[in-house]
Amino acid sequence: MKRETISRALNCLDDSFIIEAEEYRPEAMPEAPERIARMKTKRIISIALAAALILALGVTAYAIAGMLRSTARHNMPENGEFTSLSELKTVERTVGYPLTVPESFSNSYAFSRLRVDGTADYDENGAILREYYCVNVNYTDPNAAEVLLDLFPVKEGSVIQGDDIRQIDGVDVSFQLDTYKYVPENYEKTETDIAAEEGGHFFITYGPEEIAESKVASVSFDLDGVRYTLIDLTANGESLNMLGRMAGELIAASHG
Repeated sequence: MKRETISRALNCLDDSFIIEAEEYRPEAMPEAPERIARMKTKRIISIALAAALILALGVTAYAIAGMLRSTARHNMPENGEFTSLSELKTVERTVGYPLTVPESFSNSYAFSRLRVDGTADYDENGAILREYYCVNVNYTDPNAAEVLLDLFPVKEGSVIQGDDIRQIDGVDVSFQLDTYKYVPENYEKTETDIAAEEGGHFFITYGPEEIAESKVASVSFDLDGVRYTLIDLTANGESLNMLGRMAGELIAASHG
């Protein structure tokens, strides 16, 4: 799974995680196609939520075939928030694709809320390539951090990618554990940073006044033309196994 998948998920996070954030500004993009998220804000609610702030209400830059592209929130008419799954069929009609969103998982995580947000993919000149609805679901456990479930329609021909792909009930599932380093705007990368970036699971985010790191675990898979991504923003050694089990339950539910 590539980082832009997580970026879409983080773009759909609730505004309550953000004090202030940057709107999409093509002129602010770096000239080189670095996979670095840039944030205008320097005030962050807490470092523990920093991973959730990578792109919420903002923009990500990433390279595809040597071109700089981005994904960001986009004004669309049917944005909204739901606290009950009784409206799920209405949400499906709005977004235009099927949704498998359970009330709960066997590990005691339970549905909390669902958001529908307009999203757009932009080219390097800021022109819209595609616009669609992203669905972000929060699952809570009284004794653990939230788990996010992000859904969005995949492009035709898109396939799951990653260096750790496992099959669950015949479905390819990508497992990924990334480290995010948050640094001030004037931070200069060290040799260690550069070497870590080359490994593909280490990303630098500019904006915070103090340097900090956090880990983000995610699993991603496609069902009926929809990309599902489960995310733990405060990952530990058990996070990938937990998310894998939750992915298995989603896949089983989709099979009926």
